Amino acid sequence: MRTFEDLVEAHGREIFAYALRLTGDRDEADDLFQETFLAAFRAFAKARDEHLRAWLYRIATNKAIDARRRRRRPLSLDDLELAAPERDGVTTADVAAAIRALPPHERAAFVLRRVQDLPYDEVARALECSEEAARKRVSEATKKVKEALS
Repeated sequence: MRTFEDLVEAHGREIFAYALRLTGDRDEADDLFQETFLAAFRAFAKARDEHLRAWLYRIATNKAIDARRRRRRPLSLDDLELAAPERDGVTTADVAAAIRALPPHERAAFVLRRVQDLPYDEVARALECSEEAARKRVSEATKKVKEALS
């Protein structure tokens, strides 16, 4: 990326969608989006070009966790839109509740991989962990979601 504006243009919509899925509220997503890109702007000169997308996801994830800690209330995923239609009596609200019940790092890994469809190497970079740890978090989260829905 040559400029910060290029970064926003290339990844802004995707990061906003991620923020909306994490918060479930458009106003909170707007705040998270702004906090993410403000932090990115401040650190842009030091950022490495090859991992900017994962870097933005990591900032957004950390900002969401920080906001949750400040508010002392769980992240809401009630408005999560999944590609799969309702089937077997499982609603989108059921899926959102199961995801919301996950621990924060498993929730972030699950959303990045299963909802945002990021490859494991980018999930790992976004969460600042090894690829193996990212796979384990997604696997554990997937098991917990399936158990909650069965």
